[in-house]
Order: sequence, then C-alpha cells, then structure tokens
Amino acid sequence: MQLLFWPCMIASIILAICAIGLKKSKLLVLSAILLVPISLYLAATPRFEWWGLIFPFFYWGAAVSLKKKIMWLAILLVIPNFYLIGWLGYVVLNQ
Repeated sequence: MQLLFWPCMIASIILAICAIGLKKSKLLVLSAILLVPISLYLAATPRFEWWGLIFPFFYWGAAVSLKKKIMWLAILLVIPNFYLIGWLGYVVLNQ
C-alpha cells in the first residue's frame, strides 16, 4: 500500500509544477488522477471524511483555469495539495 501512495503523491507534485511551468493543463489532469488513491484513503479516515475527496478537484480546477489562461488561479488551486502532501510527510516522519 505504501508503494502506491508516496510515489503517486510525489509524481503528482512534480507533474503539477511542470504543468504550471509549461502551461499544459493535461499534466494537471494526470496529477489529479495520481492523487485519487490517497484521496480515497483520506476520505475513509474520521478526520477528513468527505474532505479527502476534494483534493483531486483542486488539480482539476487548476487545469481548467490554466486552459483559460488564468495563471494566478491555477497556482492558487494547486497550493492546498502541496500543503496536504507536505503535512502528511511531516506527520509520517515525526510519528
């Protein structure tokens, strides 16, 4: 299970940064797909409940805004996923 979550999350971050840098919305859609496993896992926990399902939609919204050439909104929508993955990494490393 661990082999699925962390590589997908790290690849999701890298693809999101590349997508914004290259202005390719397809990479953000791929990032959203890579974030689905951890999102479903978080949705099953009591702390996140349905909030865990929202995180891939941030990438999707960023892809739509990037397609409409609204760069600042794409960056703003990607940031919560970066914080989520960073927070999860911090919690796992400091158990």
